[in-house]
Amino acid sequence: MELPPVDLQQQVIPEFRRVATQGTYQHSKAVFVGPRPLSYDPSDWNTKQGMREVLSIPGAIKSGFLLITPLSQPGSQHAILVNRGWVPPSWKADWQQRSLGQQPLGLVKVSGVVQGSEKPSSFVPANEPQQGSYFWLDVPGIAEACGLPADTPMVQVLLDEGLGVKGEQPTTTGTVFPLPKPLSRVVHFSTMPIGHFNYVVGWTGMSAAMAYLALKVLHKGRR
Repeated sequence: MELPPVDLQQQVIPEFRRVATQGTYQHSKAVFVGPRPLSYDPSDWNTKQGMREVLSIPGAIKSGFLLITPLSQPGSQHAILVNRGWVPPSWKADWQQRSLGQQPLGLVKVSGVVQGSEKPSSFVPANEPQQGSYFWLDVPGIAEACGLPADTPMVQVLLDEGLGVKGEQPTTTGTVFPLPKPLSRVVHFSTMPIGHFNYVVGWTGMSAAMAYLALKVLHKGRR
């Protein structure tokens, strides 16, 4: 993650490696994956202000989608998939009538990390490509539905929270969406190593205390 981004067109890149590329979005082939909640609480004031309308709608923050769009690369017949970030449910409902007109046209520079497929639990429904319904990220499946080879890579756009800059330039106009995941969240595990350490220390201390009390009770019983 600390290495400088490499050109995705030059080589095959492993997952989570930072990459940079450019091309033209094929907005007509956009795919919405969800519904799912926004996975983090934005800290940027401008972003929070831009989210006020969504926050005022009950349940909207928990039922948005990831916006996946093919990106045609200049000078070649190749394309990649781009996870542009989280959008509210109204984007899918009003894509053709409203949201599509806010999307960047022409050459777009994209930077982020290579992203693989998710591993859904048994509670997540199966994707239904024929109906355009995707509940989890299946990169090969989404690629094929977009008319691309199954081995097409996906790039997850990231947000530099310190600078307040998206890894997508130019980006949408008149809205803060899509909301990419911050760089710091990509390397944030659900349970960080320090959490595991505290867990071990806590249970070790509790076990020692229980053992002490048990010995004390046995010692009293022998008197």
